[in-house]
Amino acid sequence: MTLKTRMAMLAALLASPVSVAHAQSLITEKVLPLQIEIAAAQGAIDACAAGGFHVSAVVVDAYGNAKVMLIGDGTIFTTADSARRKAYTAIMMHRATSAIQAQLAANPGSPPPGDGNPEMLALAGGLPIKAGDQFVGGIGVGGAASLQDEKCAQAGIDKVQAVLH
Repeated sequence: MTLKTRMAMLAALLASPVSVAHAQSLITEKVLPLQIEIAAAQGAIDACAAGGFHVSAVVVDAYGNAKVMLIGDGTIFTTADSARRKAYTAIMMHRATSAIQAQLAANPGSPPPGDGNPEMLALAGGLPIKAGDQFVGGIGVGGAASLQDEKCAQAGIDKVQAVLH
């Protein structure tokens, strides 16, 4: 095909009117505001502190980006990384990390979540956050026993549940 033919084809394409019927409409999605993310993370830390546990809490958005990281008093840096990875795993897999952990324990030969994505962490303590039927983020807690981490993550969600509609 010659350059002249290519240029003629491009000109014809550019001159064609675009049909609105073929155009896509804008995407509308729910997004957790920063203040709600902070409240959820603080609620998780407060719930664990009330039980004598020193933890960190991380909230990620619907795409797994860390938005809020609160490192509780008396914790070490690894709790924050653990919490972030649990939150990431929960939102990417759209399920509690405890369910993923249980599935892996029941099927020892099964592949790890996310086909071995090193950011995934299949330990209890991560929960997806839903607003209505839409996944809007995830929360992860690290620093206590895994099942306690999950209870605290749920307490964080419960703190903001009234606005998740």
